Amino acid sequence: MWLVFTTLCIAWGSTWIAIRVGVTAMPPLWFAATRFVVAGLILLLLARWLGGWKPIARSDIRPLMVMSFAAISVCFGLIFWGEQYVESGTAGVIVQGFVPIGLFFFAALMTREVIGRTQWASLGIGLCGVVLLLYGQTSSDWSLRKALAALAIVVGTLVYDWAAVYGGDVLSRYPSALMSAFENLVGGLLLLPFAFLLEGGRILEHPLPEAPSTWLSWGYLVLVGSVLGFTAYTYLLRAWGPTRTSAYAFVTPVIALLLGAWLADERITWQHVVGTVLILGAVAGITRRRNRSSRTDASNGPLHEPVEA
Repeated sequence: MWLVFTTLCIAWGSTWIAIRVGVTAMPPLWFAATRFVVAGLILLLLARWLGGWKPIARSDIRPLMVMSFAAISVCFGLIFWGEQYVESGTAGVIVQGFVPIGLFFFAALMTREVIGRTQWASLGIGLCGVVLLLYGQTSSDWSLRKALAALAIVVGTLVYDWAAVYGGDVLSRYPSALMSAFENLVGGLLLLPFAFLLEGGRILEHPLPEAPSTWLSWGYLVLVGSVLGFTAYTYLLRAWGPTRTSAYAFVTPVIALLLGAWLADERITWQHVVGTVLILGAVAGITRRRNRSSRTDASNGPLHEPVEA
């Protein structure tokens, strides 16, 4: 079982460097859209083959479309664009680390869940960690484009958090494998027209990647990031439950940071270290409260839908 958990952490911690490689050679929205469409088709076949299939009610199609557009099209459109100018390790820590914090905030905001002083303090600590990471990213080599790219990654993460809370009730009614396939496929298809609108000239000039490294990064994101990662996540949900499985959120940001330094010569500064520690501390404070709640409420589902970077 620990081997499956390790596979999950490596899969989702390593996708950030793959994104960085891909978006430096291909139009980022086109790169993201094609990746999610192909991953969604593969996941759909897997869901059908593994028996994770259930007809989607007509009344649920609209909220699922909205959620897919926000969680995939908007979120990853912004993240892939931002990673052209932001280091992969920084992006991985912000997204993977900040997701549980943002989810808790939107859950409290949209469901009127009471937030205690400990949770408010955790939210504040997490925000300080994000600000420190962004400061470290832009202070040494500041440019307006780089600052906007970092802001785009933060906004994309918050849009994802909102979408996960918005679609939470609908998601709970269907098998997780089917919902992941639906999100990937629909989100990728909805991102395609924006890619053609904003990047049409570059796409027509080079519709397919030329460098082998770009092909490898695209294939890695499809097969490892989406298919292998989500299969491992679904398996752990059944074997361990959502509380224990959510521990991946403490590991993947660190893997993203270390791989960026190792494979892309990205610097690890004191801002990276302190910011990461603050974010992970905030995640610990929030998830501890959620874990206590889940023991008293048997209806609780997963702490959140995973970010399939």
